[in-house]
Amino acid sequence: MTSDINSSNSDQVDESSEFDRHWLRSETSAEPVYQDIKQIRDYARLAFDRLDLDKNGFIERDELFTFLESEKVSSREKSFITFLLNNQEAIAEMVAEENAGPKSGISRDDLESYFALVINLIGA
Repeated sequence: MTSDINSSNSDQVDESSEFDRHWLRSETSAEPVYQDIKQIRDYARLAFDRLDLDKNGFIERDELFTFLESEKVSSREKSFITFLLNNQEAIAEMVAEENAGPKSGISRDDLESYFALVINLIGA
């Protein structure tokens, strides 16, 4: 019965579970995690304008969910978006913008500061 329930879950849940397993794995070296974080950072940098649907300078939760639910978005890209969603609050709190944006929004400065800190903490 459990397998029937699991098989009926949406692809989004399966991808999220795969993503979580990937990030929760035990590593003996920081290098694989460092590479993963760099890939997410690079994705966020390159995709920022595309993800910011209302062009207000912030990527908001509803905008990320729009892409997460799209069939045109690859599973790899969905894993990056899931990371951004799961860490949205920590990322958004990195920089106190003069013109504060939406409560659930991530700015370019937030992204840069967050990933610089995380990469520094990993020490790679």
